[in-house]
Amino acid sequence: MEKNFLSTAVIFSFLIVRASGFCGVHQTLDVVILYDVSSSMKSTSIAYQVSFIHNLAGNIYLHSDHTNIAGIGVGNTAHYGWGLRDYLTTDDLMARMQNITATSEGSDISPGMDMAWNNIFSNNTRSGSTRWVLVFTDTKVMSSTTSLDAIKAAGIKVGFISTLSATDYTSYASDSRYILGGISWATLDSDLPTVISMICPPYCESFDFYYELPNSMAVIADTNSNVGYYLISESKGPSAYNIHCCGALSSLEFKAATSGSFVLQVWRAEYLIYQTTITATGGYQTHVFSPKVAIAMSDIIGWYSAGVNPIGMATSCVGDLCPQDIKIVTDMGSLSVGDFYDWSSASTMPDTAFAIKFTIVNGTVPTFSGGSSPISISESLTVGSSVTVVSLTDDFGDQFMFSDLGNPYFEINQTTGLISLMTSLPVTGVETPYFLTMSVIDSCFNTASIAINITTFVQPLAINNLPTEVEIGDDVSFETLLIVINATDPAADSISCILSSILPNTTNFRLDDYLNGTAGMFLNAGAALDFKTVEEYKISITCTGMSSTESFMTVRILDKSVTTPYTVPAWAAGAIVVSVGSVGVVLAMVCFLIVVILATTDEAEVMPPMEEDENDKTPLDDVAQMCKIIDRWESEQEGVGEI
Repeated sequence: MEKNFLSTAVIFSFLIVRASGFCGVHQTLDVVILYDVSSSMKSTSIAYQVSFIHNLAGNIYLHSDHTNIAGIGVGNTAHYGWGLRDYLTTDDLMARMQNITATSEGSDISPGMDMAWNNIFSNNTRSGSTRWVLVFTDTKVMSSTTSLDAIKAAGIKVGFISTLSATDYTSYASDSRYILGGISWATLDSDLPTVISMICPPYCESFDFYYELPNSMAVIADTNSNVGYYLISESKGPSAYNIHCCGALSSLEFKAATSGSFVLQVWRAEYLIYQTTITATGGYQTHVFSPKVAIAMSDIIGWYSAGVNPIGMATSCVGDLCPQDIKIVTDMGSLSVGDFYDWSSASTMPDTAFAIKFTIVNGTVPTFSGGSSPISISESLTVGSSVTVVSLTDDFGDQFMFSDLGNPYFEINQTTGLISLMTSLPVTGVETPYFLTMSVIDSCFNTASIAINITTFVQPLAINNLPTEVEIGDDVSFETLLIVINATDPAADSISCILSSILPNTTNFRLDDYLNGTAGMFLNAGAALDFKTVEEYKISITCTGMSSTESFMTVRILDKSVTTPYTVPAWAAGAIVVSVGSVGVVLAMVCFLIVVILATTDEAEVMPPMEEDENDKTPLDDVAQMCKIIDRWESEQEGVGEI
């Protein structure tokens, strides 16, 4: 699925242009505006404030159940304008503000804060509402912060729109994002999107979308089957089902007039991006989404019923939020996520509402894990090797997109967050740092970033096949290659190796060039090796590239002048002792093998010359005697049975 992410400014503009009047729908906002009527204000500046407040109200859905606005004029005293419960329309509000004029008073914000706290917020705000104070002013004078501190302590958001610098209000505002400084009253209307974004950000804050609460809604049963519904985003103004923010679909409440099942769907324009099957029994029910479903602004909720649609409906709804353009289509059939469907040709259902309520909450801010800094890797790391895994978690795990690392050597897997080596690192022979910055934006415009510090370490010179041991008979006296030294140093153009020492000291060995720049350990021609004199030699070898390292090898001398007479192997005697199966068979096999070995072995190699002695026995005599014993033992066992 293609994912597109807009800049914050473009998103805000989109919200204002496409959703005029939608800000505040499904929100419970209580906003108190403090406007400046001090003597420093000219009549034109008052007019600009009035115009701006009028336009602000025009972009907010003023309604007793949604957004309420109160007004207070401020000089060095407070002047009550209108309250939250006046439920004014935009035109009523404009008419009310026509009599606002500048006073002869000085400037002090404190009296306005006192009235907002003591006369409005303490008595008239609704439970669970998001409460705001927006201050329009050209002063930073505040003789007392008692009420301001109480307002912020109560969780009320405080923002400032001023001709002065934003830094003048850092300690006053509840968040630096809620300060718009350095404005001009004459161009204040151009700042409307920014102010709208303060009180109506483009992400949802636990908003409920419904025409009427399903549990108490009077409904009739739907008679349509094999039917699809598409709760189209209204172009005519605010509507019960307009998704004017982004977030995460957390739950669906509905009232079923009949039992059955339906496939809940989420559409992005006319592309199906999500669906799940829900079974309905008669009456009020709730379905919780786990995990939550990512929702972007202007997404559309819909559903498909192969049988009769079980969700109850009202066909003559009234009021500002009554849907006018719900789409209906029969014989739509089953679809798969990613499919396109042309809803433009579907029929509309004016003045129709369904007994559904869906809740969209703001997603968790993205959080990076992994990628701890610094990360150490070898400068000779193989291309394609994993460097680190950086993962991101939030409510939009299937929606986020990693930014490019902006580094020619590393790449990131957009799905897994795996960072790997894309091309060979330059071999410098010294530690080299690589600084990467990874950023991400999810489908709800939340961002996160992480700094990754990757440092290469120098791969040291290594003698890869030492230490080791080699064996050679003491009868060898011609030049013999014992081993080829395998040494590597990625940071060096060449490597040289020398024979450092030999214990005990001898001239029998040397280290010399071999093939392709390698070195070989040789036994010299004419070497005199004697097992009786020296059984082994310890040879130290030092190799040098960008660095040096020493290792050793052991040369073991084998005695080739004397061999040992053959004796019965220990495994044969063991077999005789421990066998508890067919003992005769085992012993017979042992005898057979020994005879074969002796018969096929050069006697001169097996044993040295021996003097004749009537008491001496040859190995063959030993074997014959053993076999006789076996035969006698077997005869004694006849009739007894196997052990």
